[in-house]
Amino acid sequence: MSLFKNLGTDDLEQSEDRLGGGYQPLESGIYPVTVKALYAGEAASGAMNLTLLATLEDGREYRETIYITNKNKQNYFINKDSNKKSPLPGFTTVNDICLITTGMELSELETEEKVVKVWDFDAKAEVPKSVPMITAALGKKVALGIIKQLENKNVKGADGKYVPTEETREINQIDKVFHPELKVTVAEARAGKESTFWDAWEARNSGQTRDKRKIKEGAGNAGGGTPPKAGATQAPRKSLFSK
Repeated sequence: MSLFKNLGTDDLEQSEDRLGGGYQPLESGIYPVTVKALYAGEAASGAMNLTLLATLEDGREYRETIYITNKNKQNYFINKDSNKKSPLPGFTTVNDICLITTGMELSELETEEKVVKVWDFDAKAEVPKSVPMITAALGKKVALGIIKQLENKNVKGADGKYVPTEETREINQIDKVFHPELKVTVAEARAGKESTFWDAWEARNSGQTRDKRKIKEGAGNAGGGTPPKAGATQAPRKSLFSK
C-alpha cells in the first residue's frame, strides 16, 4: 500500500503554469538532473515532506526538502477565489517530479525502506537512518526550474516561536518542473500543448534573485515577539509524455 494513497489529485484543481514574480546556491535557471534519492519524512508538527537529492550534469548535488501536506496531512488549501481545493505548491512540485520520472502520481507510488544519511539536529551531524524511499524515481531524469532567493534567518524566541531576523541567507527552491527532453510541463502535457513555458520561465527567471525577506537591512524585527516492491502489480497507464 502506498504511503501517499490519501494524497490523490482527483478532487483538486489542476495545477497551472505560472511565472512567479558552506553551500553555494545555484543561480536561478533550469537544471537537468538525475534523481539520486527521493524519500519521505515528517515534521514535528505532523506535516509530511519529501527530500530530493539529485545530481546535476556537472556532478554537483542538489538537495531540497519539500513539504507536501499541512500538519493535518492535507495536500491542499481552500482557494478563497474559487472556494475549491487547490494543491499545495510543494505537493504539486513533488507530484510533477513523480509523473515525469515514473509516469505515475505520488499517490500511486510504493516506498521501500532504505538507509541514507539524514541531518540530526541533536547530533548536529548527518547520521544513517532508514527512510521510506520512492525507488521507482531513482536514476530517472527531470529538469528543475530552480530559483535563488534571499530570505531572513529565523531564530526561536522566548515563547518558542520562530521569528525573522535582519540576518540574510541565500537559498534555492524548485519553482517549476519540466520534462528534460520534451521541455514541457505537466500542465502542457495534460493539455496536449507544445513546449512554450520553458522559454517563458527562462526569460523571466534565469540569473534573477528573488528577494523574499520580510525584514530588510536596518528595518528592525518586524515579526515582533520574542520501483514497486517485488510481486506488486500496478495498472498500466498511458504516459503524459509519450512522443
